[in-house]
Amino acid sequence: MLAAAGKDSSLLESAKKRGFKAIPLNLKLSASVKAKHVYDLSHNVVAKITGTEHPDEYIIYSAHWDHLGIGKPDAKGDSIYNGAADNASGTAAIMEIARAFMKGPKPWRTVVFLSVTAEEQGLLGSAWYSQHPVYPLAKTVANLNIDVLNTYGPTKDITYSGKGQSELEDYLAEEAKKQQRYIAPEDHPEAGHYFRSDHFNFARAGVPSLTADGGVDDKTRGPLSERRSTMNTPASAITSRRTNTTPRPGIWMAHSGICCWYII
Repeated sequence: MLAAAGKDSSLLESAKKRGFKAIPLNLKLSASVKAKHVYDLSHNVVAKITGTEHPDEYIIYSAHWDHLGIGKPDAKGDSIYNGAADNASGTAAIMEIARAFMKGPKPWRTVVFLSVTAEEQGLLGSAWYSQHPVYPLAKTVANLNIDVLNTYGPTKDITYSGKGQSELEDYLAEEAKKQQRYIAPEDHPEAGHYFRSDHFNFARAGVPSLTADGGVDDKTRGPLSERRSTMNTPASAITSRRTNTTPRPGIWMAHSGICCWYII
């Protein structure tokens, strides 16, 4: 398109600089898209640990279990998109969190572990749950969502998307501080990650929700921007790296009478 307009890629570089103003290309483009509707049947998977003091109040840990399915084979003939990071790692995490709850004191509130389907197709599994909840959303205190675990080791920081959405982020900051960690700003807020993971369907239904990220400031190797991330670590090997902080606000809320809504 740039060549047809008599331009080159230097225009794209100029567009990245402050003060750039749009330049008309004097081109017209027509396009069409063929869309095909496909009906698939899939399932969400849910489990719970019933609370001892407030069994009718719920904290939901969620992670999507789907990835991209089957596509074009690679050079070795493998056509399965395994999704080890996105999101077998998150699925493994909520299973380990559930295991930890079972080993510890019974929570005051009911803790729900929700593995949702079809996130990659548009957050469909969490949308279905939010529209057909197994447990009342009006009694759901919080949703803590896990979408891709840290695969490169312990970090000094932790990040999340959607600053200012609920008090969950305050509780997260308190728990991070106990581990001598800090809350870092979201890397690319313009990318709209807050609207692109399963917690969003809970948030739009009025449930305080949070998807935290493992951070980018490695304790031994420095910021991620200064090195390359290793993405081929098995999910079973990385589960413990991120879950040491992410679930802690939920653990604290499960054993307390505190709620997380802002009062306006």
